[in-house]
Amino acid sequence: MWTDVLPLLLFFTFYKWKGIYAATGSAIVAGVFGAIYRYRKEGKIEPLPLFTLVLICVLGGLTIYLKDPRFLIWKPTIAYGATALFFAMSCRSGQTPMLERLLGSSMRLAHEQWRNGTWAYVAYFFFAAALNLVVGYSVSLDVWVKFKVFGTIALSMTFMVGHAMWLSGRQLPEALEAAEAVAEEVLSEP
Repeated sequence: MWTDVLPLLLFFTFYKWKGIYAATGSAIVAGVFGAIYRYRKEGKIEPLPLFTLVLICVLGGLTIYLKDPRFLIWKPTIAYGATALFFAMSCRSGQTPMLERLLGSSMRLAHEQWRNGTWAYVAYFFFAAALNLVVGYSVSLDVWVKFKVFGTIALSMTFMVGHAMWLSGRQLPEALEAAEAVAEEVLSEP
């Protein structure tokens, strides 16, 4: 988790302290160290974090080299778009929907509910990709940085919590009965 959040916090801190180019450099360095940490801890780097690392290195490097923050503004849009496509591909016939792969051990849903939930994430990621460009090209760089660091986190958390609540209300009856039994047991303990 910290390997996802730390580069963002360093980016914001360096942006306020030294400007966009120092902030971009700090995000690149933090991303590389985060990837090294993940690899040492888990023995691998998942495709999505690796793709995001490549994006920050390439687009961040272009931002610094060409002194043009527009490359950096495109990074979240490309990452969100690629994530949406990655999730959408998991909804092909015969595939396990991405949401089921991620949450299947903690929730029991019908296959169609997993697919619908995954499509909701696809829509969210495409929305976030478009919104990033709208904000990035219609406000100042300072406002975009604040949106990138705080707005996207708030937006993502709001969507994820709301969606998790929606999904939990659609669990299969046997999963609900098991959850109710556990809740009764916990509540009846002194």
